[in-house]
Amino acid sequence: MATPAARQPPLPARWLALSFLAAAGFTAPAAALATSPAAATVLSPFAAVTRPCLTTAPTPPDTILRVTFLDVGQGDAVLLQAPGGQTALIDAGRGDIVPLLRELGVARIDLMVATHPHADHIGGMRGVIESIPVRFFMDNGEPHTTATYRDLVAALEARPEITYLEATPRTIALGSATLEVLPLLPRGTAELNDRSIALVLRFGDFTALLSGDSEVRQLTHLVGLGVVPGLTLLKAPHHGSDNGFTWGFLQAARPRVVVISVGRGNSYGHPRRAALDAYAATARETFRTDLHGHVQVRGFGDGGYLVVQGEQVASARAGEWRRGTEAVAAGAATAGSAARAPASPAELRITVQADAPGNDHRNPNGEYVIVQNSAGEAIAIGGWRLCDLANHCFQFPAGATIEGGGRVVVHTGSGRPDGERFYMGRRRAVWNNDGDTATLYDSKGATVLAYSY
Repeated sequence: MATPAARQPPLPARWLALSFLAAAGFTAPAAALATSPAAATVLSPFAAVTRPCLTTAPTPPDTILRVTFLDVGQGDAVLLQAPGGQTALIDAGRGDIVPLLRELGVARIDLMVATHPHADHIGGMRGVIESIPVRFFMDNGEPHTTATYRDLVAALEARPEITYLEATPRTIALGSATLEVLPLLPRGTAELNDRSIALVLRFGDFTALLSGDSEVRQLTHLVGLGVVPGLTLLKAPHHGSDNGFTWGFLQAARPRVVVISVGRGNSYGHPRRAALDAYAATARETFRTDLHGHVQVRGFGDGGYLVVQGEQVASARAGEWRRGTEAVAAGAATAGSAARAPASPAELRITVQADAPGNDHRNPNGEYVIVQNSAGEAIAIGGWRLCDLANHCFQFPAGATIEGGGRVVVHTGSGRPDGERFYMGRRRAVWNNDGDTATLYDSKGATVLAYSY
């Protein structure tokens, strides 16, 4: 949130020097940017830039990228967890988020980014720095007058092992994912919101854009530079404000899913109706932390994604995640042999066969959805619904179960169900060959698993 401009306080000598050097176009030497030989120089669309590589472990096969939007009220805090275990924290809300980070298994942070120095983005950073090891810290080089900002600088000063990076155009490797820092508006030409750090996160064909409180001027600037890619995921700029989007920006980005970090009953009226309508017109799905709690988008290298919400975000952390052509939802499962509907989803996988042999509409049973249970116990799915984006739904009959290690198949056409095979009873194809979303809802209407292809 914007605050009135005022005279800037002096920065401690170390951070003032680093900020000045970064503003002048210098970056830290490669030896300071990484503790392994992985630091390298790469070509970006802008120039040859130093690339700090945050690779700490070999990337295991068949893994995913987790992007978690923490429910921190009216503020931003986004946790990135790469397949190889590397982590980045983009903003930290206003209060103490350390318990949330520990619940999500964060033992250290490879990169911390303050998109801009407003309290609802940096207020929780001091506590994180004092509690969890941090390797790199990045900001936009803009000091601020607030006590919150001074507290952050003091915390950084007390941790000389943290390497400072300013947000000059560069590419940072986060294990097998990358973060591309987009160009900022020139210093002194824009308010703090419009100099928010904007990051493009890539993991194979999965692409996300995270941009703090960017407003119309910055978004227009990025579109004009041609640096806004087609997106799988967009963090709504400026908490879903009506000055946090432009139609040109959304047409360039074409996000499949939008997540709005916003507080319940906030005094700003966020998210605004104009923004919600714009997102609904351009994206397949929109999630809000004020309605859904924590929102975790799990990205796959082929561009697919899965969304987990609320308490499931933490409880699913213990599950094993694998990705071939399937989406996986993992959660805690208790012992017992009786079929049940768990409080958090057990290990489920969805596979969509959208392109039926021959003419799709003449062969509706040639397209189908497989829901597989990888847990060791049966799951009761009676009353659950499976729906596409156009709200074509199938409701599983009472008593339906998926056996442990088993599966059910839902065909689009007609047939006689046998407990494993079910039929929607449609005469025409349902699942779009060029992309759709299969959402599994439990009997109370809560989302169990959402998979887009």
